[in-house]
Amino acid sequence: MHTVRRNFTTLFFLSFLFFLFFLTPAFAQELEVVVSTQFDAQTIVKGYTLESSDELMRLGIRPETLNVSTRVDVKTLDSSLMQDTLASFNQDPNDEVATHTLLGNIYLFDILNKESYDGSDFFFLEIKYPQEQTSDQRLHGRRRIFFYNGVKSVWEELPSEDSPATQSVRALIHLPYARLALFEDQVPEVGEASWYGYEGCDCAASPDYPKGTYLVVTSVSNPTKSVTVRVNDYGPDRTVFPDRIIDLDKVAFAKLASLGAGVIQVQVKLLQ
Repeated sequence: MHTVRRNFTTLFFLSFLFFLFFLTPAFAQELEVVVSTQFDAQTIVKGYTLESSDELMRLGIRPETLNVSTRVDVKTLDSSLMQDTLASFNQDPNDEVATHTLLGNIYLFDILNKESYDGSDFFFLEIKYPQEQTSDQRLHGRRRIFFYNGVKSVWEELPSEDSPATQSVRALIHLPYARLALFEDQVPEVGEASWYGYEGCDCAASPDYPKGTYLVVTSVSNPTKSVTVRVNDYGPDRTVFPDRIIDLDKVAFAKLASLGAGVIQVQVKLLQ
């Protein structure tokens, strides 16, 4: 009887060791996947583009941006590894309307030999939109690349170019090490629309969507009236007009209401 108990205890202990030494590393690898590239003299002269393991993030290093040989790591991190930083995400104090949502994974790039980069040139970043469900009915807003400022313990925006045409966001950065992520502003769907004379077209100014985006604007009071507009300008300023979500060219506005109305309630949806 005692022998059976000892054998069972031994088996349980060995099973625990198997889980600890074999399963745990596999789980850790799922949370952090590293792609490394060695930059030698030839690679430095030619330049190189690195890609994350999920093929959604690219780091472009231009010719002779680096000075001496170094290894460059690109890591794909599960968002759970930085969940505490996301919980305290610092929203723009001037924008109480939009909320920020993380899209996809978090990425980290690291120029291991810091003497290889003197900061005189920039690195090119591109993060592609993560694959989304076709049934996703959320109102999509402007997408931007942020980096995590470890000194201030906040996520800060990089000047980004959101391109729905290429399904990606691009930015430049002058740091040899950064944790990066793609965030989206969930913008209001219903609000005020005003009009102004600009180009005399079905076009509009938006504080949320990048130029070139097509939007469907519908009158709230008369849902049978709608117009498809192309964003070609920025505005209105939410610090001045917090309830306005779009400015329509007078040609587009006239398809929803008379110009004498001045301001009307509309619903705005991204044409996908």
